[in-house]
This record gives sequence, structure tokens and C-alpha cells, in this order.
Amino acid sequence: MSKGVGKLHFWGQRERPMTPRELAARVPIIGKGRSKEDREFNHHAIYVATSGKAKPITSVTEVGHRADQTIWRIDIPDEKGQQLTHLFGRTATREDPEKIRAAIDPNTDFTGRCPDGSDLFYIPRTLPRTAIGGLRRFNGRSVTPAYVNNPDQRQVYQDTSYPWCCVGKVINSEGKVGSGALVGPDIMVTAGHVVPWNSVQANSWWMLFVADYFDFSFGIAGISFSVPLGWASYVSDVNGYSTSYYSGNVVGYDWAICKLYNPLGNSLGYFGFNGYSSDWENENVWEVAGYPIEVAHGERPSREGGVSILDDDEDSNDGQELESENSDISPGNSGGPIFGWWGSDPRVIGVVSGQEHERPARGPQDNNIFASGSGFCNLIAWGRSNW
Repeated sequence: MSKGVGKLHFWGQRERPMTPRELAARVPIIGKGRSKEDREFNHHAIYVATSGKAKPITSVTEVGHRADQTIWRIDIPDEKGQQLTHLFGRTATREDPEKIRAAIDPNTDFTGRCPDGSDLFYIPRTLPRTAIGGLRRFNGRSVTPAYVNNPDQRQVYQDTSYPWCCVGKVINSEGKVGSGALVGPDIMVTAGHVVPWNSVQANSWWMLFVADYFDFSFGIAGISFSVPLGWASYVSDVNGYSTSYYSGNVVGYDWAICKLYNPLGNSLGYFGFNGYSSDWENENVWEVAGYPIEVAHGERPSREGGVSILDDDEDSNDGQELESENSDISPGNSGGPIFGWWGSDPRVIGVVSGQEHERPARGPQDNNIFASGSGFCNLIAWGRSNW
């Protein structure tokens, strides 16, 4: 198998993706239902650490009935040497772009996959938005949103069809919450600043990706967060770059790919990926999805269609900053995909990074930034080639 791609390799198609009007004219594809194997994959696991090789102690108690269901309580007693824990990651690296390009199979497929039997909806089924109060972080400090226009165009949705079920919530060992999307059978893409790099250095990091997350809660290892009973996986490996995000700046290479312990994409499908062309600037053809805290407390996904890119700036590490002034972004959106539709194939072109205030000749601009570029596509292609 030949390996390696050139620095200017363009993944995908150069024809522009479909417009909102073209998407609205498309008829949804109704599948015959997921296979029995896919339904059985919808499960939830809790991890317990014990001393040595002792098996954890558990008990199951019947507690009641509801309609035709029996309700059970599963207890994990707090025995000596036994504690709830997370499934920790294995490797987290930050590679040089040349090394990434050299390890890519140039014949890697850039398209997405809608599983046999799954529904495909070009526009998700939406729900009314509810007003929320002031936002606070885990440490009690107030949340500073990125740039949100008036009116805010983000729509809450609840939809298990492809590709909306491929967008998920990301929670990590440093208490950060962001968004991500499946781009392979066991590959998820998110923002680089969502990766717990400080914990990686201490070899005690974890990341949890929950696809199609919607309104569920539980606590584990002293940390309370929400996760549904199914379609969740911890991250085993990460490849990406560090960013200058912590100093308040966004960068065009603020992306990372994550290998999952569980191949959720086999059941749910996954996005394709496509390069970005400046010929598409000022075209309202992009979708943005994720879990912003400002919308439904980050407990429900939201999307915004008709987003346009007004300018693009090249960055190091083969990165590219895509600037938008008509998108709505706030904390929790980080790492969520910006994508377009090429026929029935949705493909990501970047991820939410942050915001930037500029002072061009025509006047000040408050722009939201998506991290993109050839390095973004190459990183996904590397994952599909090597993972």
C-alpha cells in the first residue's frame, strides 16, 4: 500500500455543498430499522477498580414495577479497595504535520457512512427552546459566551437519524465539557483544547464521548455529569496539537482526533470529511451542531443551518481559521462539527474553536472561528489509515 500525501492534497469535492433551500427540497430517507446487533450494542458500562484481581462486589434488587416493566436497583457497595472509576486513555500525542502526511494512505475514503436500515434526515426534528438563567462553571465562575447574534438562530433537536446521532457531548478528566462528532467506525473529532493535555502529562486522563446525548444524569468517581444509557465510549488514544487557546487566542489547528474503545460508528454511522475552498466564501451552506451550555444547559443538542464563512486565514501546522459573523457560538460548542452536504453525504470541514475580535479597514468585526485546513483533513485521513 502506497503511503503519504502532499502538503497541498485536497480531500473531497470542490463543488459547493447544497444550500438550505436544496436541503429542504430533499425527501428524508426512511430506513427499515437498525439491526438486532446494533440495538444490542446500545448499552452502558460502569467501571470499578479493586485491589489486585479481586472481582467487584455488586447486588441487584427488585424495587418495583411500571406498566409492563420491572425496575431493578444495582448497588456497588463501597468496600475496602473498591471504587468507581473511569476508563483511562492510553496514548495522547501531538505530531508534526509532515509525519502525519507521510503515514496516510492517499486512497483513504473521505465519504461518510449511513448504516443500512437507518433513517437519514437532511434537517433534524426540532424542539422548542427554553429560557435559562445565568451560567456557572463547575468552580462557580460565570461563563463568558462567544459571539451570539440577535436573534440566536440555534435550534434544539431530538433525532436519532443519521447524521444527527453522530454528534455527541465530550466530557474529560479536567472537568471540561465540549462537543465532537464521529468520523470513522471508532474515530471521533473534536477541538484540541477539549483534550485534557495537563492530565495527559500526569498519565491520569480520560475523555468520555456520548453520541446523541439527550437529558440523562448520573455521578461517578465523585464527579456528577450526564450520560444516556447507551452509545457512549471512553477515548483510548488521541492525536492532535496543543493550542494557544489557554492564552485567549484561537488557532487554525485547534483540532484533535480520538480513537474510541467502542466502535460506535458501526452502529450509528459517521461523517465524511472535505477540504475547504475559498470559492465558497459568503455561501450560506454550512451546518453547525453541538452542545452549547447557553442552549438547554448543554443537556440537549442544537444546530444552526445557513452559516457562511466570510474569510479564511492560513495558520501553522497546516491549519486554517474559518471566520464567520453569522454563526452563534457559546461554551460547550467547542469541538462541534461545521459540515456541509454533498448529496446524501454530510462531511465535516472543521470544528468550533472560539471567537476573535478583528479591526479590518471596513470596521471592527466579532467573528466566530472554526479550525479547519488541510491538516484537519489529513488528521482524519491518518486516523482512518492507521486506526
